[in-house]
Amino acid sequence: MIRRLIPSMFHRRLLLLLVVVVAVASMLGLRLAKLTLIEGDARRERAESVLIQRRLIPTTRGRILDRKQRVLAEDQASYDVCVRYPVLTGEWAYKQARRAAYRANRAAWQQLHTTQRDALIADYQRGFDQQAEQLWLAISGLGSVDAHELDSRRTTIVRRVKQIASDVWVRRLHRRSEELDEPVSLADVAQPIGEQTRFHPVLTAVSQDTRIAVTRLIAQAADHPDLAVWKQVQVRPSRRRSYPLETATVPVDRSSLPGPLRNDKPADVLVEGLGLHLLGGLRGVWKEDVDRRPYRRRITGEPDVVDLGGYLPGDQLGSWGIERSQEDRLRGTRGQVAHHLDTSEQERLEPVAGHDVVLSIDLRLQSRIRAVIDPSIGLMKVQPWQSKGPPTDPLMPQPGDPLNGAAVVLDVRTGEVLAAVSMPAMSLRRMRDDPALVWGDAVEQPYLYRVVAQPYQPGSTVKPIVLAAAITEGRLASGNFAAQVTCEGHLDPDAPTRFRCWIYKMYNSTHGPLGGAEAIARSCNIFFYTMGRRLGPRTLARWYDQMGLGRPTGCGLAEEVVGDLPDWRDPSHNTAGLTASDGIFMAIGQGPVRWTPLQAANAYAALARGGRYRPATFLLGGNDSDRPATTEDADRLAPAGVAMALEGLDQAANERYGSAHHLSRLRGERIFNVEGIKVLAKSGTAQGVPHWVDENGDRRFTPGTDTIVRRGDHAWVACMVQTPGSTQPNYVVVVVVEYGGSGGAVAGPVANQILHAMRAEGYL
Repeated sequence: MIRRLIPSMFHRRLLLLLVVVVAVASMLGLRLAKLTLIEGDARRERAESVLIQRRLIPTTRGRILDRKQRVLAEDQASYDVCVRYPVLTGEWAYKQARRAAYRANRAAWQQLHTTQRDALIADYQRGFDQQAEQLWLAISGLGSVDAHELDSRRTTIVRRVKQIASDVWVRRLHRRSEELDEPVSLADVAQPIGEQTRFHPVLTAVSQDTRIAVTRLIAQAADHPDLAVWKQVQVRPSRRRSYPLETATVPVDRSSLPGPLRNDKPADVLVEGLGLHLLGGLRGVWKEDVDRRPYRRRITGEPDVVDLGGYLPGDQLGSWGIERSQEDRLRGTRGQVAHHLDTSEQERLEPVAGHDVVLSIDLRLQSRIRAVIDPSIGLMKVQPWQSKGPPTDPLMPQPGDPLNGAAVVLDVRTGEVLAAVSMPAMSLRRMRDDPALVWGDAVEQPYLYRVVAQPYQPGSTVKPIVLAAAITEGRLASGNFAAQVTCEGHLDPDAPTRFRCWIYKMYNSTHGPLGGAEAIARSCNIFFYTMGRRLGPRTLARWYDQMGLGRPTGCGLAEEVVGDLPDWRDPSHNTAGLTASDGIFMAIGQGPVRWTPLQAANAYAALARGGRYRPATFLLGGNDSDRPATTEDADRLAPAGVAMALEGLDQAANERYGSAHHLSRLRGERIFNVEGIKVLAKSGTAQGVPHWVDENGDRRFTPGTDTIVRRGDHAWVACMVQTPGSTQPNYVVVVVVEYGGSGGAVAGPVANQILHAMRAEGYL
């Protein structure tokens, strides 16, 4: 066909050549179109990036302030002494020795046996090793750091970098294996990573004298071969996180303490770690942090996306507390200087500092409370007048032992936390000097912010909620139920050893007929056992949920736990999961219910508002309105129920028969002795779960393997404070003392001193 159309062989060959040329031109055209139209922007950016040098400008982390604008945490300019990674590992000395040996024996190097080369290298290495040793001795002396501590820092850096390198190499290995579809060895992908060539800080926030001395030695290294190792050292400007009010000396007025501790002379208490549980701290970035917000995000076929606020190796971020929960707000955005090599022009983008975070906490009030509960004052020690005598159980706190616990002060109107203290405390000094005493103490757990992270059984402090719920549900003073319940010492006549009242167990006595308010004041278990039986566990759990149990308070801390509360929304739990006995125990704050001190304070604040719940918060202005109502929140406690509960709290604190009125073993001293205010209070003694150490790490108690280290009853006091002229309580104060025993005798005096502290700071 083609021969007939094109008889000439020459023309046929010419046509074939033309077709080949067109095909090649088409392929080149398509490739050119792809490079210019599809990949043009990305390739242009890569080409331009070669001609641009970029330098990042560090940003400043936002400050943390208290409600009175006191600075609690801020970035301060400082200097770090950094050493290149090969010096940290010892690899620098070997490389320098090998280079020196080669230069001295260059002509014969190839003919030398490996053992001969190694011997030559070892001869030279002794000198370089000595240089490195002198370097570490000098840094130790200039930085006033113990040699063992400096060695520990080096080891930590090397271990961290090796872990990063291992992770990177494993990812490379998997990616290369998938690309080639054949096995790939680790040696094929184990190229050095950036961290293995960079400088790493071994001294942070050094003094001006140290900075000058190190800089001088670095400069001398250029002219003195015996100081060559100092070329591997840098002094870099940096920023350190400072907590300027973390330590303070606080005067304590002891004139209003219980008799045995009373003294007209004030005591000065050194407080360390002030607010540190709440403020938090910083740590280095982890892989998951970089994955969550990388500095550079690579997208196939598109220009790299750079986030100047993203994380790079060596960055720090919040580890716990407010520093962690407000990380995105506190973290600023880096600046950048772009230097164009072709035009010598510079483009500068200024860094943007992080936002300040203002807390609802009053640090002065916090410091006074922290000083009051210091064991040196005596309120948080086991005192002889708090119990009948030394406990027979050696695992219970003994006379003179320090006690742990927490205290919360909450503003009823706003839900703002004015103070929240946890004992034992931790401090920056202890974290620096002996971190194992802070993070490794499984018995005292100083790292635990008990205010939000430790739930306890509430004991009798829930009784006002139970009374208000019973009246709201029509289980008291309505229908077929009488307005009074008669305490006969035990709930069931046929089982006198079960469900007994505390007065029956201690004194073989009874309370007799009681109304709701008097039942709270006298803390009668039989009255509330009866309410628990009438309400049932599911209804009782629903009302506990209404008051914030079993849910986060919304306070703004990631460490917050929600405690324990049965799932009342599942009807099957009323028969399969819960029993009538559970409801009876729940009505006195035992059984399957636990709350944190902050949840307790928030529940009492809701009661003070007439049953209206709203989130608690550590952030000033972070709680401007009531929580939006849900189906479950549509019902609120009846005003009559709230009124009777408040009347019971009033009697408990102000009537002689009240359980929060006096200290019986101190000739009837009043628990609350602040004049001119109205105090409504409820004490509670809750049977605590034994504290055990998880020896095998399975998070379950295993008899014979795990160790019980402490047991006993937790001491509670929850009180409302009403100032003159107010129509409702203004503040709520909650105190819990772990394994402290009697709520009124142990936690009551602590709460009273908190009220004195509030008066000293102008709140009362």
